[in-house]
Amino acid sequence: MSGASILRRLAWTALVVWFVVTATFAMTLAIPADPAKALLGPHATPEAVERVRAYYCLDKSFIEEYGCYVSRIAHADLGESFRSKRPVRAIIAARIWPTVQLALAAILLQLLVGVPLGLLAAARKNRWPDHAANLVGLLGQSAPTFFVGTLLLYLFAYRFGWFPIGGYGSGLVGRLAHLVLPAATLATVGVAYYARVVRSELVEALEEDYVRTARAKGLSERTVLVRHALRNALGPLVTLVGLDLGLLLGGAVVTEYIFAWPGLGREVLQAILDVDLPLILGVVLVSAIAIAVANLVVDIVYMWIDPRLRG
Repeated sequence: MSGASILRRLAWTALVVWFVVTATFAMTLAIPADPAKALLGPHATPEAVERVRAYYCLDKSFIEEYGCYVSRIAHADLGESFRSKRPVRAIIAARIWPTVQLALAAILLQLLVGVPLGLLAAARKNRWPDHAANLVGLLGQSAPTFFVGTLLLYLFAYRFGWFPIGGYGSGLVGRLAHLVLPAATLATVGVAYYARVVRSELVEALEEDYVRTARAKGLSERTVLVRHALRNALGPLVTLVGLDLGLLLGGAVVTEYIFAWPGLGREVLQAILDVDLPLILGVVLVSAIAIAVANLVVDIVYMWIDPRLRG
């Protein structure tokens, strides 16, 4: 893997992050209300308003205000929440770890279920396992998240009592128990996509010459499928994982709300209802950066998988 390729992708990621920061700055300018008055409330004195305006460089020129904004972002200063008066950085820091846990658990479930399902469908092409996998994929892609979440909550939490109804839990066992249902809800659509992608890529790979050569050497069909064909079908799967990870790190609003999961999605939903603009923009910025970094990791992994991309 060449250093030049990695440097190019790092430079591209830095450009994307700069664009996101600039876009969020433009959004702050588009807000019709005075941010200082919104932060301090309607009863703030003119002196207090002026101090806040000076702190956030709102009394400076456009260029100076932009430079001040970029400097604050570089120091992880995202302002204060209008609602709670707490630093946005502290709110996001408190909510990001539950969201990371939920995102990683959902992706793990998608891989553990979707990849074997795609393998089975490709190995039994045009037979009943293939048709069954396609049906599962169709159902998974068609079911809305709020329906899946509500159904799982009713059946496995309320009806059978196997899992907690909602919340975050405490301790390792309690945390895992609370994590199962929201992670399964998020993974439903992903399992369907992963299975379809793996099946499609494997069906094409199984027609390649290197697979015929492996079979001619007397290797078992399982070895041919897993060690040879699957490795060459990993590229699109890695891309899906990277995109899912970036998007899920921004918070799964519906799922977190249904299961009372204390992540970024639930927090930003409350911020939207309260018109808490600094918190909304802070979550947007963090989510966009997470997506950019996830794409960078995907590019590096992709180059490791496919040597043709290293030049």
